Amino acid sequence: MPDPVDIIVGQNVRTLRAKRRISQLELGEALGLTFQQIQKYEKGTNRVSASKLHQIAVFLGVDISALFEGADTTSRPVLRAEAYELAVTYATMGS
Repeated sequence: MPDPVDIIVGQNVRTLRAKRRISQLELGEALGLTFQQIQKYEKGTNRVSASKLHQIAVFLGVDISALFEGADTTSRPVLRAEAYELAVTYATMGS
């Protein structure tokens, strides 16, 4: 079962992409992904990695926070800066 935040992020990606009249295929090609993967992101079926979130935001010309618009962040633990930096470092290892 998808996490509610993944669903919201996916909906926001879809909305922002559609507003710019960009197809799933075009977004996928820009990110090195298939349109099927973009569909899975937009449905919240697959979780989007931090690096892909960044690439999506850059490609769509929005701040990364726009992808989380509407997500309930009050009920979730907030990462300390050190934990966030560790997560970003881990996500970029091997790339």
